[in-house]
Amino acid sequence: MNDISKDIQKTSNRIVKLFNAAKGRKIGEIPGVLPPFSKYLNGKFIDAKRGEVELEFELKEEWANPTGLLHGGMQGALIDDSVGIASATLGYKGFLITIDSQLNYLGKVKVGEIVRTKAQLVREGRNIVHFFCEIKDKEGKLIATGNSNLLKTQYTPDYIKNLDGNK
Repeated sequence: MNDISKDIQKTSNRIVKLFNAAKGRKIGEIPGVLPPFSKYLNGKFIDAKRGEVELEFELKEEWANPTGLLHGGMQGALIDDSVGIASATLGYKGFLITIDSQLNYLGKVKVGEIVRTKAQLVREGRNIVHFFCEIKDKEGKLIATGNSNLLKTQYTPDYIKNLDGNK
């Protein structure tokens, strides 16, 4: 992390501080510009640092497959959203967009229960960053893992504009 600019580190520190100030709160309760899908998933902040977030999600009934278990598509959504939130902690002015992802369905969990996701930066390249994420149930049993590559873009997302006071 020594090779990142002071501006990136400064923005990263501000975002991590904001996320940690929201510990224990659900994303849907936090004021500001947050993606509607993140608000819908309504994860709760557990911890954040540069390149890493831990979130908790209460699994909604409408996320079930026909057997009452968490649908695989929703597992992918939880992983993608967690990676997206973790990517925000990197502090880049440009948005990082997922260019590919790979999921591993390793366990099962019933809707109505609580799961935790942990998304971590694996590699920070010049143009592409790579993240790993896992979903675990309340006992710590692994439900799913995912790997994602994200491309750095020049698009400045609303949360950065608001952070910088440029609406």
